[in-house]
Amino acid sequence: MKYFVAVYQKLKNIYMSQSSMENDLPMICPSLRVYDNEELELLKPQSLLNDEQKKALSIIKKQNVAYELNSVPISPNFWDLNPNNSLFDIYRDILDKNNLKDLEENLDKVLDHKSPVLFDAKNSDTKEFKAYKKYRTLFEEAVNKITDHLVQFEGLDTDEEKSNWNDKLINLNNLKELTFSEWKVKGSKDHIEKELARINKSSDADLYLAMAQNAKQTFEAAEKTDVISNSSIHDIHFIPYDFMENESGWNSLRIEKSELEGLHAEAKNSNENIPTEILSIDYDESMIQAVELDYSFVHLKRNWFNKNFMLSDYFEWKEPKKIADGETISNDFKLPAFPKTMILIKNLKVILDPSIVSASVSNTEQLIYFGPMVMKQQVFINKNNNQRFLKAITNVKTIKSDQLNYLAKKTVIAENKAPIISSFNAKTAIGSEPAETMKTATHASFSGKTNRGNMINAVKNLQPLNPVPHGASPVQPVNQPTNPIKVPWGSWVPKFPTIPTPTPIPIPVSLPPEGAVVQFRVSDKINNDPIYKCAISIKGTNNNRIFEIESNEAGMISQLIPPGDYSIELRIDDYAILNQNFSITNILPLNLEYKLQREEVKFKSYFLIGMICERMPRIPVN
Repeated sequence: MKYFVAVYQKLKNIYMSQSSMENDLPMICPSLRVYDNEELELLKPQSLLNDEQKKALSIIKKQNVAYELNSVPISPNFWDLNPNNSLFDIYRDILDKNNLKDLEENLDKVLDHKSPVLFDAKNSDTKEFKAYKKYRTLFEEAVNKITDHLVQFEGLDTDEEKSNWNDKLINLNNLKELTFSEWKVKGSKDHIEKELARINKSSDADLYLAMAQNAKQTFEAAEKTDVISNSSIHDIHFIPYDFMENESGWNSLRIEKSELEGLHAEAKNSNENIPTEILSIDYDESMIQAVELDYSFVHLKRNWFNKNFMLSDYFEWKEPKKIADGETISNDFKLPAFPKTMILIKNLKVILDPSIVSASVSNTEQLIYFGPMVMKQQVFINKNNNQRFLKAITNVKTIKSDQLNYLAKKTVIAENKAPIISSFNAKTAIGSEPAETMKTATHASFSGKTNRGNMINAVKNLQPLNPVPHGASPVQPVNQPTNPIKVPWGSWVPKFPTIPTPTPIPIPVSLPPEGAVVQFRVSDKINNDPIYKCAISIKGTNNNRIFEIESNEAGMISQLIPPGDYSIELRIDDYAILNQNFSITNILPLNLEYKLQREEVKFKSYFLIGMICERMPRIPVN
């Protein structure tokens, strides 16, 4: 977690030096949050999506992601997903419980102005105003039918039911568009609303009322129409808008070890918006030489959210729970701050010491962490400079799998019971390291997000742990250090202690679990060319094993796999995902070959490691 904090501190410093505002509040996200481009694309306005089927069937996914990214912070020390404290619900409550007048009350107020467009000589509604009300009601009824229909989606099971549901949804949407057109033409919508706007400009109070009611009507319209309208409540406009399509807004960064140490010391000394439980952890990360990544600050713009009406002298709030005091970030206030800019990273590479034991990384009994991120069980080599590095697992199915959760628990339990071993022989395992060229372009990566729990709570119960020996790397006894390692590099749990000079006296070690050496070969289905950097995700279907590896330049990779039944998923840019199954029935070597079909698709994923929130001023101002 130490160098993860350092990476966050570096990006925080960059943001604050370039584009920060007075009320900006950078916050670390200490839990694992991964999003793919498909999920984030769903948050774009529907006018930017051309696939009608995708629009309709993405409703539930879109709502989930939107609720997560609209989580309001309740602690000054960190930001994390909290759908139960969503900006949607808070903003709706503020609109409902302050001194705003609803639409009918506003129309009653207009009576005093005796507008000839709205009222005749007898002070009755004009023909145009009556038509306006009539067709507005028909439009609202059409919108309500859509809202009721959307609720039914979660109860559908079969493809036929979903297809029928989608057909009805399209029909209801067409009906809504028809009633809206009638409202504009037969109901004189623009003419009446122009007159209302003119009247509302007559005084400061009316200006406030117009602004407040506009905020309420915009929110209510977005909430009712949901994903069907271009002003959907779940839409988020990203700035830069094309950060998922290309490298717009992305920057490359390499942080050397000395700078990582200095950044962590800076974070620890300033103690700003980072939990003390994380900053208090001090452990050995001598195996890390540098960290490379691409980063972007992606701003979140919501058309339905308008805080300005709350800043007016006319705004009143009489509820017991105050909205904000302009300083405190806590659950004692309704809206102390809101998220406005994501700190995203991709293409993370943890550069390792050359003497790292590759077999320890591929140990099927343990997991390797960098902060909250789980790393692949494979050491990669940059063929240009021979540097070794690790990559993070980004396949959401693996991250959320029962197998990964089981191994995470097993790793902690096993290492609590392990004997004290203070060194690993730095001997490279054969056949486990594909070459890797260093490029700034986006490589194949996989997507997903998961709630691995709040790691702040987990860290409170950490005890000094010891590593587990791995049979592929003979362990040598050495003198115990004066200050033993408490927690290892880049992880909540022990993985790699400092490597001292080994002695020639061997000691018995436990053998690795029996299994077969499986050689995977991945190639193009048409021309049989080997596919480089194809991500291979393997999960046991009758056991709790997982393997996350990648093919080398020859399209091949070998892995020791215990007997059992497994599912395998292969994915890489420009090829369709391939899902198959295989079984290991003995310990004899096994060759498996997979051919991928070309398809225009890109797999990109982004780690959310922090959020820039905007601190709300004192509300009400008086």
